[in-house]
Amino acid sequence: KQWYQRRVAITAGVVHIPYPQQKIYHKIQARLVRELEKKLSGKHVIFLARRRILSKPTRHSRNLSKQKRPRSRTLTSVHSAILDDLVYPAEIIGQRRRIKLDGSQIIKIHLEKAAQINTETKLDTYTAVYKRLTGKDVVFEYRD
Repeated sequence: KQWYQRRVAITAGVVHIPYPQQKIYHKIQARLVRELEKKLSGKHVIFLARRRILSKPTRHSRNLSKQKRPRSRTLTSVHSAILDDLVYPAEIIGQRRRIKLDGSQIIKIHLEKAAQINTETKLDTYTAVYKRLTGKDVVFEYRD
C-alpha cells in the first residue's frame, strides 16, 4: 500500500492514505491508531486522505481538459474534508467563524459531547496539525 507519514510539531504523526482506500482505513482505524501510538511511544497518530486542490480557472489559465472543476477539488471543500478526517471518530456538529477587527479569523469547531472521552487529549494536536496543513487557526469545543 502507498502511504507516507509526516511529522507535525513533535506530538503527532500524520499518515496520508490514498483517498479511495479511506473507507477501508476507517473500519480498522481505532485498532491501527492504538498500535501505532504504542509503537511511537505515546505520540498521537492521525490518518488523513490525500486530496488534490485544483486552482480556480481564470480566463488566462491553461485548462487543457476543458472540464468544469469538481466541487470536491476546491480549496474550501478540501480544507473541510481535512477537518472531518482529522477528528474522525468524532462528528463535527457545528462550526462558527469569528473575524476579529484586525482581519484575522478563528474557526470554532463544535464536536459531539459523546466523543469527548476519546478526543479530549488530542485537541491541541488537532489544532497544530490543521494550522500546519492549511494555515488556518482553529479552536475545538464540545457541545451537546
